[in-house]
Amino acid sequence: MKILEEIPQKNIIKLMPENLDDLWVLYNIIEEGDKVFAVTERRVQDKGDVIRADRGVKRKMFLGLEVKNVEFDENLNRLRILGSIIHGPDDVPLGSHHTFEIKPFDELSIEKNWKKWQIDRIKEAIESSKKPKILVVVMDDEEADIFEVRDYTIKEICSIKSHTSKRLDYKINEELKKEYYHEIAKVLEEYDVDNILVAGPGFAKNTFYNFISTQYPELKSKILVETISTTSRSGMNEVIKRGLINKIYAQSRVAKETQLIEKLLEEISKKGLAVYGIDDVKKALEYSAIDTLLVSDSLIRNNEIEKIIDTTEELGGKVVIVSSEHDAGKQLKALGGIAGLLRFPIE
Repeated sequence: MKILEEIPQKNIIKLMPENLDDLWVLYNIIEEGDKVFAVTERRVQDKGDVIRADRGVKRKMFLGLEVKNVEFDENLNRLRILGSIIHGPDDVPLGSHHTFEIKPFDELSIEKNWKKWQIDRIKEAIESSKKPKILVVVMDDEEADIFEVRDYTIKEICSIKSHTSKRLDYKINEELKKEYYHEIAKVLEEYDVDNILVAGPGFAKNTFYNFISTQYPELKSKILVETISTTSRSGMNEVIKRGLINKIYAQSRVAKETQLIEKLLEEISKKGLAVYGIDDVKKALEYSAIDTLLVSDSLIRNNEIEKIIDTTEELGGKVVIVSSEHDAGKQLKALGGIAGLLRFPIE
């Protein structure tokens, strides 16, 4: 994310998202009633052309919208901002509906009453752009699952099988193993990342690293090898919970959120310094007891939740918006979507 311009007296920040994570941040901070300005395309009918009955032609123009709804589409890598037009050329009627489709490297200006946690998320996205993204290979002799760790989610790229078998001749198995390793390496070469974590039980990860050292030396310097107890998605979850990502990417958002939820669950299990659910969180706020408020991103457009966030910040508490796209975020959502880690116990 880049901040291109700030106009404090008008509460306007001009931004340029640089990747899918940045679009996700914008999805969470743009709310109904905000004003958003951007260059867009819109069909305009030539009023003087009474013969043609088509829909007109698309024309580039600068429009301002009052936001009605925001949609995030990961598959199409875009953010859709729907609203009514409040600013535009003379031949575009004010009040008519339009949709911005924002993609990485598009510029937009947002005018709103900015909340502290929203500014903090923008700052985090800016810092994140300076840090490397990570690929994780969770593997054994039979299968390798490759994941991309983003700031707010984990995306599975592919699963590769080795096709080796105890029924096959040793030499055949060795050839199949080499093909297996080559296939993994070719996927890793496709991604421009600075760090790759290779993790798994047994010796396959070490044998793969030795193979990379000789066959793909340009990848060798990027790889860190770690031992975990299982494979597939469960193995990826173990990587996150054990903080292995933090060895490479100290401020990994997914790792940070997962560890906070793990701490929350631990405190809940021992009836310690934790509360969850709106009623209990409100009660804790009455005592100024909340040190860290955890809120699911699925709830941040709820007026009651916004008041809780504002009160927490006023009382000196920290607010963490947790993505519902990863497993820990889903656990928070199952607890009602809001929870707090406490400074001290309350009755």
